[in-house]
Amino acid sequence: MFGFEDSDPVVVIGKALGVSVIISILMMLTSLGFIYLFSGMSLPLSLAIILVVFAISFIAAAVLLDKASNDLLAAFMGGAAVALGITVFVIALVSGASFIVDKMSLPGLDTLLTGFAICLIASLIINRLTLKI
Repeated sequence: MFGFEDSDPVVVIGKALGVSVIISILMMLTSLGFIYLFSGMSLPLSLAIILVVFAISFIAAAVLLDKASNDLLAAFMGGAAVALGITVFVIALVSGASFIVDKMSLPGLDTLLTGFAICLIASLIINRLTLKI
């Protein structure tokens, strides 16, 4: 990678910081999306789009789980659980973006920076425990 080795501390820190920032932004958008949804606002997505997201994630998860084990019922149940989680995550992300665009009255800068710092720390822990990047 342009003269840098993967064991170079700058590359390792850069990769960890990049992944942590991306995960933190997703976490902040998701939390703002839940604030938007729990404030009584309507869904920013139509029901048809939500069903398409659920169907695509259900098919992908059920096929992957069926390949991992031969239990078809467990694959369908696991696929439905994974699809539900993905659908809620996508709805929360879109709601978070809609909250930022519609409301334009975000919490104070101190609150956002504190939340972002907490998300950075949590994402680094998640990153090191699961992704090993």
